[in-house]
Amino acid sequence: MRLNRFYLENFIGEKKIELKDCPIFHQIKNVLKMKVGEQVSFFNQEMEFLYKIEEISKKIIIFIWLKNIENKFKPKREIILFQSLIKKDKMEWVVQKATELGVTKIFPIISKRSEKKDINLDRLNKIIIEAVEQCGRLDLPLIFEPLKFSDIWSKVEGLTFLGDGSGINVTEFFKKNEENCKKVSIIIGPEGGFENTEIELAKKNKVEIVRLNTYVLRSETASIAFLSLIANL
Repeated sequence: MRLNRFYLENFIGEKKIELKDCPIFHQIKNVLKMKVGEQVSFFNQEMEFLYKIEEISKKIIIFIWLKNIENKFKPKREIILFQSLIKKDKMEWVVQKATELGVTKIFPIISKRSEKKDINLDRLNKIIIEAVEQCGRLDLPLIFEPLKFSDIWSKVEGLTFLGDGSGINVTEFFKKNEENCKKVSIIIGPEGGFENTEIELAKKNKVEIVRLNTYVLRSETASIAFLSLIANL
């Protein structure tokens, strides 16, 4: 049975934890319906700890520390995603899957064909925490307020490429850059793709244009396809 994991921001591995009237309390008691004696893990962004439920009542759950857990999630590289804003449900899906695939930073960007101009950061951070709890990693990727496409160039780091069907094949791109993949920035367009002026601006900033294949992909499909490939290099 999979161990239920919970992120606690200011958690330092206390020998005894008491939870009252909070989302984790509600999830353990009313959603998961866990019992005395069952085990859970709590983690911050550095360490993870195994606990046993000692007491459950209507108002409190008491946990007792059992041991530290060695977390084996060790990303091979830092991945930074610049994702053009798309419809709310699709954007949330991209953030969730990007977290599961090991992205370290997410910059929503406003490009000329973006369907939306703003995001709900609180909602997206909640999705990030849930994805981190599910996938097994310790650290939470950072997500930022939206940037205009013209303003992202001071934020890109490492090996950087923009996804577009006019570019070189992704396999060829990584083959010639295999020594420079410790930090990768990916720039993904909105539905309809980037306009030519945006692609030219990327080239002026020494960004390579890269394609996955001959098919035209949706924005969210392109993001996850590129991220999956990079995560498994």
